[in-house]
Amino acid sequence: MLFLFPFIYVCHNGRRNSKGSESLKKILVTFVLTLVLAVAGCVLAAGYYLGNYLVGFGLARGTAENPQAPPRAYALLMPPGTWNYTRPDAPSEEWVLESDDGLRLVATHFRPERATGNWVIVVHGYGCTQENSYYTAATYLAMGYDVVTPDLRSSGKSQGTFVTMGLDESKDVVQWARRIAETQKDARIVLHGVSMGAATVMMASARDDLPSAVVACVEDCGYTSAYDLLAYQMETSFHLPSFPGMNLLDWRCEQRAGFSLHQAAPVMAVRHANVPMLFIHGTKDTLVPPVMAEELYAACTTEKKLLLVPDAIHSAASQQDHDLYYRTVTDFLRGKVYE
Repeated sequence: MLFLFPFIYVCHNGRRNSKGSESLKKILVTFVLTLVLAVAGCVLAAGYYLGNYLVGFGLARGTAENPQAPPRAYALLMPPGTWNYTRPDAPSEEWVLESDDGLRLVATHFRPERATGNWVIVVHGYGCTQENSYYTAATYLAMGYDVVTPDLRSSGKSQGTFVTMGLDESKDVVQWARRIAETQKDARIVLHGVSMGAATVMMASARDDLPSAVVACVEDCGYTSAYDLLAYQMETSFHLPSFPGMNLLDWRCEQRAGFSLHQAAPVMAVRHANVPMLFIHGTKDTLVPPVMAEELYAACTTEKKLLLVPDAIHSAASQQDHDLYYRTVTDFLRGKVYE
């Protein structure tokens, strides 16, 4: 409180004349403005560094040891060595294409024993690679589908620096669909995505450049928007207020990664979906709450169906009840693909 003594002294003596009063006002105004500017500067500086850290932690891939490593936040969701992946026992070939913004994208095309003209693009989730799609790919192969399992941008063998939570990834999935349509003129294509992959296919379904060969989307445990999901996790998992942390993250996300988390909003996309949509979600999903599936289903304006799988956790509905899961998928796709 010692720093206030000069102002108290001036205040006491300033009563003796108006000039002293005016001087006091100027000093007080200057002091308050300086203090406000100093505090604002500190907040902005802290926000800048905090936002940078969050973007790097949650969206930037690669380390000095492994340039293809997923974002560091992925380890909180899926510790290394948690899952083992069995590659489908089917003939395969590597596909490569260039994204609209010049990235080299890689996928694998698996061929079934008996081709039916049906194709599926199986899209993996956040921090994953196409290996996470092998389980789903094997089931579709058994049903006679040609299967394409891409490494999304900034994942696996595909190039890219930042994960965009399905926004730019949706453009790439459309390109893979166009590649299939060029490969087989009468192909009927299903988009099947899990978690961030689900967000990706939902946003792809509303794009004007989606080829007419795409006949349906299956989204499994997708979120309404990246912003809503991260705000939810910040409050429930880390017990922190989403304000101002989310605002700082989104601010720096726009500056560093070139997109706003508000743009990665499947709930907006499904209002303009061009194809039928099957929504699947586990009732015990604590990462993406089941209420988001209900909100997505309610927002969708095309043909739709909602399946809530009892007791399934995030990304595990197909393992929790394989028969129910794929029976629902098959029933939904009936009449849309070749029988």
